[in-house]
Amino acid sequence: MLKTFTIIIFFICYNFSIGEYRETEIPTRVTDTDKKYLEADVYTLDSITKKPTILIQTPYNKNSYRTLQSSPQEGGTQLPFDTINYNYVVLDWRGFFANKEKDIIGKDRGEDGYDVVEWIAQQSWSDGKVGTYGGSALGQIQFLTARLHPPHLVCAAPLIKDFLTKYEDYYYGGVYRKEHCEQLQRLGFLPTSLILSHYKKDFYWNFIENNSDLSSDIEVPMLLISGWFDHYPSFCIRAFHDLKDSSSPNVRDKHKLIMGPWLHSSIGQTEQGDLIFPEAENVPNQASVKFFDYYLRKINNGWENEPVIKYFEMGSNQWKTADNWYNVADAYDTLYFNDNHLLTELPSMLGIVSADSVEYNPKDPSPTFGGSRFNPFDPKTPMGPLDLRDTVENRPDALIYTTEPLTEDVTLNGSVTAELFVSSDREDTDFGIRLCDVYPDGRSMILTQGIRRMRFRNSYANEELMIPGEIYPVEIELHDLSINFLAGHSIRVIVTNSNYPMFDINLNNGDSLYVPGDTVIAKTYLHHWGTYKSKVILPVSKKTDVEDYLNKDISIKVSPNPTSDRIEINYSINQPCSISIELYNLIGEKISSLSKVESEVGNYSTTLSLSENSSGVYFLKYKNNEFSIVKKIILTQ
Repeated sequence: MLKTFTIIIFFICYNFSIGEYRETEIPTRVTDTDKKYLEADVYTLDSITKKPTILIQTPYNKNSYRTLQSSPQEGGTQLPFDTINYNYVVLDWRGFFANKEKDIIGKDRGEDGYDVVEWIAQQSWSDGKVGTYGGSALGQIQFLTARLHPPHLVCAAPLIKDFLTKYEDYYYGGVYRKEHCEQLQRLGFLPTSLILSHYKKDFYWNFIENNSDLSSDIEVPMLLISGWFDHYPSFCIRAFHDLKDSSSPNVRDKHKLIMGPWLHSSIGQTEQGDLIFPEAENVPNQASVKFFDYYLRKINNGWENEPVIKYFEMGSNQWKTADNWYNVADAYDTLYFNDNHLLTELPSMLGIVSADSVEYNPKDPSPTFGGSRFNPFDPKTPMGPLDLRDTVENRPDALIYTTEPLTEDVTLNGSVTAELFVSSDREDTDFGIRLCDVYPDGRSMILTQGIRRMRFRNSYANEELMIPGEIYPVEIELHDLSINFLAGHSIRVIVTNSNYPMFDINLNNGDSLYVPGDTVIAKTYLHHWGTYKSKVILPVSKKTDVEDYLNKDISIKVSPNPTSDRIEINYSINQPCSISIELYNLIGEKISSLSKVESEVGNYSTTLSLSENSSGVYFLKYKNNEFSIVKKIILTQ
């Protein structure tokens, strides 16, 4: 009895030392009296001192935040930040947990966010400044709240979430994201039956996407954070650039983006799969504290001078910066699928039929192991960068293509695209790829994955079955990432016809999708001969720290750029050498080339005509005995 009493006294004292949370009913603008008030927890050290407030709106139970408290301190606690200088309001979404019975079908939850922000501003403990915070679904509702312009909302930090809702969120390459969607249903979001009833990109998806584009409605600074192993890194990057381009002119230059080596469920943690990234530990929390301090407390902490984009380059494990993600890569490298399961810089020159084949049995699909998985109900789900040798590569249904060990670093920044030429003895099947970094010790660590359903090879809106035996081109695009494939490592691409349960299996029977049916085994072929040059295209960064010159004695200038006709190339050399100048299109095909030998030190110029080429982006590669430079050329006709 005494022991129990002591524990109770300790809890009361501890709770008092960190302040208190109070269950509070917050009025909202609805006509139904029973649903007018929403339950929330208010965390404050006292009710007299006026401080800014951080609002967290969650569908995952506000009560869980009660166990995350720690002693008050500046610089960060688990709630999630400084509890001396901030108050917190944690609210359950309408229709979830404490507010489960207050759901209103069709209600814009952003309206609740608006009401709560304005309610906070009127409280005795509020100084009238409110910021919002949270990731995933907690990020989505911040966008919905901000688009309605609550007068006292100052800033927002939506993490690991794009504001658009679209077909590609639920179907990757036309293939149902089975594991992901089933977890969303278990969490209380969209039912899988609704998603499966619209397996083509029809009017339903177009309407939802158009109506969820709120980039032009945003009038407060935003901090976006995501990870290379998150569900949709490319979508978060696009969302950021949409805000930069379309939000209120007053805040377009105030948004910032951080991309780290993180999974959706472990943002800011050191361990990701089998790899550790100590350089990326706690970066999201530190950045968020600085962000809120700058906008809510008006602390002159230099936030305005932080880079527009801060991204983590895996491999070298360094933080890099940029103003525009889409300009980070300045060239494209093409790797061709070749004989002996090699990825090579040149396609096979043999004129013979060369194809690799496997059999795909839907009853024994290639398993998902690692990568950007999502299963919050099973903490043992293998995800992130993991070694695929035993689980995926040792199976007979995997085609594996690997470069020779690299002789120099290859820095990839952007979205990899695979352009395959394939055939099958069935009318429909899937082709998927997994991109891996192969270490000198043999580990094959997955970085990202993608897939394409053949009936949707040309359009997600229309189905076109294959003719058995006919060869078809198919494009598979991967999500963006940044990695430096180090010298001594190899780049590997694994081709399979399934990746289950991340993606639903194709029954191979050519019948209606997502209805019960018989499965059949498909024999599939990957072609790499003649005009059927299967390849992967890598956006890479090759520019030096000083783009136009290596030193004062060696330089290259290209003008005019952009051009509508021809370019003049001026270069200098400090010793006799061989020169090559090559022009490539956006997919890595060589358009023209020039080779010459300069026998004397000096300045030279040559002209290259582009009049026979179509408008677009091209890359000029200048190379001599010592170095090479790649420059982007824009052709306008």
